[in-house]
Amino acid sequence: METIDHQELKWLACEWLIRQGARVVATEVSAPIPRWRVDVAGWLDGRDHRFHRPELDAPLFDGTIDGRGPVMTIAVECKQSRADFFRDTGQVDELLAERERLERRCRDLEETRIKVYEPHLRRSGSSLFDGLDEWDFASSRITAYRTALAELRRTEEALYGETKFGLLPRYRLADRCVLFCPRGMVRPWEVPTGWGLIECGRRELRAGAARLPREVPLPLRVVRGAPHLGASAAHRDRWLRNIAIAATRSWMARDLPAPPRENNDDPSPAIECPAE
Repeated sequence: METIDHQELKWLACEWLIRQGARVVATEVSAPIPRWRVDVAGWLDGRDHRFHRPELDAPLFDGTIDGRGPVMTIAVECKQSRADFFRDTGQVDELLAERERLERRCRDLEETRIKVYEPHLRRSGSSLFDGLDEWDFASSRITAYRTALAELRRTEEALYGETKFGLLPRYRLADRCVLFCPRGMVRPWEVPTGWGLIECGRRELRAGAARLPREVPLPLRVVRGAPHLGASAAHRDRWLRNIAIAATRSWMARDLPAPPRENNDDPSPAIECPAE
């Protein structure tokens, strides 16, 4: 049974995506790998910004589409409690400390080993400045780095389970992944790798923050920006299709009255009312 807080978070995420410039938005959307479903998903193509006011509505990225192409897909997960967020709450602190150690180890290997011995992994031209070029670290063949990545993956699986939190960023299924939750529920360093974090106060949430007029800023705060993952064109197309399917499914599930039939097309027999 879905709680009111969780439902409000999903509505708020939908409204936020629309204000970010998303042309299509839906809830309960299947990911490109059908095993997983996200709470909310949005698709942007940079052409429609009627409500796009990043100075007011907690921007997740700079500019319209961050200079990375005309299309972007955003996956949103809404969590209302820590128990819902973590799979193994009894070892959270230990697992978080281990994850931080492994992340430092990976960063050190990237700077001191990969950039020195595997310069072919540098994506030249990915930035206006040479020092900011992206690197395809995941393709590294350095054993120490691959071992650290495997340990990091196992640690995150223990924290969050083998769920969409690890799957979506790992396989770059969406361009950006965002966690929506009540204020203070998740600490910034507890956010899964590859995800951003946006908060809303519980009081504002229950007061109907998602139904504020569009000239009023949403009561949101970006705690951690979502990194650009760079989804493939095939995954973006799949998101667009799945968002359309989810929106259609939601519309068909509504309790709408049956449309009136024309007399000529009505197969039911005519019934004459007796004269009074």
